[in-house]
Amino acid sequence: MSELSSYKCTACGGSLKFGSDKQKLVCESCGAEFDVAEYEAAIAAGGAEQYEAKQDEWDVHAEGLVVYECKNCGGEVVGDETMASTKCPYCENPIVISSKFEGSLKPDLVIPFKLDKKAAKSKLTEHVNKIKLAPMAFKVGNHIDEVKGIYVPFWLFDADVHASGKYEATKVKTHKDSKYEYKETSYFDVYREGDMRFENVPADASKQMDDKLMDSIEPYDVSAAVPYSSAYMAGFLANRYDVSPEECKPRAEERMKHTAKDMIRGQVKDYNTVTSKNDTFEKRSDTHKYALYPVWILNTIWNGNKYVFAMNGQTGKLVGDVPYSKGKFWGVLLGVLAAIWGILFAILAIKGNIAPKGIVGTGVIAIIIALIVAFSMKGKTKSVRKKTVAADYVKNGSFRITNQYDNFVKKVEEKKALNR
Repeated sequence: MSELSSYKCTACGGSLKFGSDKQKLVCESCGAEFDVAEYEAAIAAGGAEQYEAKQDEWDVHAEGLVVYECKNCGGEVVGDETMASTKCPYCENPIVISSKFEGSLKPDLVIPFKLDKKAAKSKLTEHVNKIKLAPMAFKVGNHIDEVKGIYVPFWLFDADVHASGKYEATKVKTHKDSKYEYKETSYFDVYREGDMRFENVPADASKQMDDKLMDSIEPYDVSAAVPYSSAYMAGFLANRYDVSPEECKPRAEERMKHTAKDMIRGQVKDYNTVTSKNDTFEKRSDTHKYALYPVWILNTIWNGNKYVFAMNGQTGKLVGDVPYSKGKFWGVLLGVLAAIWGILFAILAIKGNIAPKGIVGTGVIAIIIALIVAFSMKGKTKSVRKKTVAADYVKNGSFRITNQYDNFVKKVEEKKALNR
């Protein structure tokens, strides 16, 4: 049977939860504070109170659910098979289903929450207010429907990688005399080969979490991680993984591959053009770890649509797509168009070059600039994107070139008559 661990204050018997600001267990009743390691040791020595899953006539297993009885108030706690930490819906007593993190299911490490719910709400307001094209009604009436702190399961992948790339590169020189312009193009076969090490490339291991949303709040500082203790779960939600490392590995490897390719290509320098002909990617060793990362999830409803935001509970990075106002979009487009065209027209007038051709030309330039500005602002309403690289996870000092050459192939000369 699954077990629920209840964290009780030894001073008053109140419920304890992990305080992200103090990095300690804090009593919600009397304010007493307890160091996580010391509290765990005391509980282990004295024996922790355990709650067994409640037997019920409702066939919860057939629906993939489990029903627990809260020993604090007697209320029922219902969750799915992956639920590992929650709160009693009646008395708000923080409870941890300890068996969800036992044996092979036990995380190797956890990054505790550093930021609280208040910080998450503040970051959401800041994020929305920065979006110039966000509808004013969304900014003013952006009522948060739900805020929850969740420990999300992640697989972290380490790998020693060997990569190489072959390229066709050119160097171009030009000069001219009184009659001709000369262009000299030298062609080279270029090769680069090197090693690098990736550490802690993450892939979220929960089917309930949007992969792109979790990608977008990276990176985490893994150096601040601590050994797993269920005490960190108190007061927060948590799920154990339901996606295996084998299923997650291709996502991490694809990111490593793209970064390795970019790093090798970055060593081809001092050429005018570089065209890739072939590249290779080889893992020479790899391992993985199981971790729990802190995430704040904020849901809001507007115009009947649900908008989901996520904040990194360690760094405060918040992402989430925001609706845009078509009226503001067209206002920016036409405003920039009018301003740029007016400036260019004034320049023509000063030069005394007001002609139909010049007016049309400046109009085209103004339209292009206005479109760039308007669509750039529209693009800022989208902040949730799939990660395709793993540059943040290359171990410092691990990258080195092991083999390279730049072989001259041929030289092509061209000349073009100058129009006089």
